Amino acid sequence: MGAKEELLQNLSRLDASGGIQRIHRALTDAGLKYKGPSNSQTLLYYFRSRGHEIGVAAIRGSPALLSFPATFWRGRSGLAAALGRASSFHMQPEGFVSSSQYSAGQLRITTSSIETLLSIVDEIIIPEARAAGA
Repeated sequence: MGAKEELLQNLSRLDASGGIQRIHRALTDAGLKYKGPSNSQTLLYYFRSRGHEIGVAAIRGSPALLSFPATFWRGRSGLAAALGRASSFHMQPEGFVSSSQYSAGQLRITTSSIETLLSIVDEIIIPEARAAGA
């Protein structure tokens, strides 16, 4: 098992809601790749375009969060739609989400937020990624 799989397993173990696994599956089933270095608590979901990795979502642990990498989401209308749809689960970003990405927004993954977050993945994150070349 590689570092990213171990990180996914560790994050999932800490998530009693099961949301991390369900969101992970939705993102990867849509064709996004993911990575998670062993020295991180963040899984980054991305696609490749013209030799560059474009991060479109991230999952963090403790607390479990779905995060929107700022380099992709700043200036996109989908960000406001996603955060508005899940405003009761919104958490202010603090510091680095990973060594190379700041978060434009974060939503808490809980038992009560899973269905809303899955709809955001299907109706906002994946379409925005595809429109950008995923």
